[in-house]
Amino acid sequence: MADKFSVSLRIFGSEVREISIGNGQNRGARDYQEDSFGYTPLNKAETEGFVAVVADGMGGLSAGDKVSAYAVSSILKMRTTIEGNMPVHIKFRQMISAINREVVLGGSGGGCTFAAVFCRSDGIYWCSVGDSRIYIMRRGLLFQLSEDGDYQNQLLDEVIAETLGFEEMLENEKKDSLVHYIGSKYEPKPDVNILPLIPHAGDRLLICSDGVYNALSDEEMARALSYHAQDAANALMSAIIGKNYENQDNNTAVVLEFNY
Repeated sequence: MADKFSVSLRIFGSEVREISIGNGQNRGARDYQEDSFGYTPLNKAETEGFVAVVADGMGGLSAGDKVSAYAVSSILKMRTTIEGNMPVHIKFRQMISAINREVVLGGSGGGCTFAAVFCRSDGIYWCSVGDSRIYIMRRGLLFQLSEDGDYQNQLLDEVIAETLGFEEMLENEKKDSLVHYIGSKYEPKPDVNILPLIPHAGDRLLICSDGVYNALSDEEMARALSYHAQDAANALMSAIIGKNYENQDNNTAVVLEFNY
């Protein structure tokens, strides 16, 4: 049974013919909401593709809500700005660079993390900057698709190269600090996929801010995602609220359900 909000989209090499969309957002224990989310007009998806995005304004910087809203509105233009045969991952990188440049030149001092997916007839492309994440659930198993743009991932490279011990990495006080984010004076390096992901009917794709996955375990997220798209988003919000964490962050989730 499809949700009220859905798009018709035939994906080559897949039995998928429709994508249902659900979303949920909660302020948590914060005084204001700095997360933003959005998706492109549903009636255009079959011919022009479909973009869904979540951006998380960084609480440690000013104007995080404005920067996250700007990032969302900018990336939603993507489906109409892909030129010719330009690879999607290159277009993502170009747009992130342009958005970051505009934010820095704007002088607000604000920043945000960011996660987006672009669905079209050849499959699914994703892009993330910072620690907003993209997950896929297939056959009840949850996998993180995006890689966090934090210092820990740089330290992991050193662990793999055997120039740093694993315990030393875990003890590093800066391991959770962001290396890449929109609003940085340094060029952010988005995590993108080059080859498109081909979805299976029944898959769920979760795009979320860190207020979701920091509050819930993978098992709890997978349990919520077993429902249809909007019910899944509602279940995620209910599970987070039910934790009643004193310092609960803003939390936002967009759920895409792939159907026959």
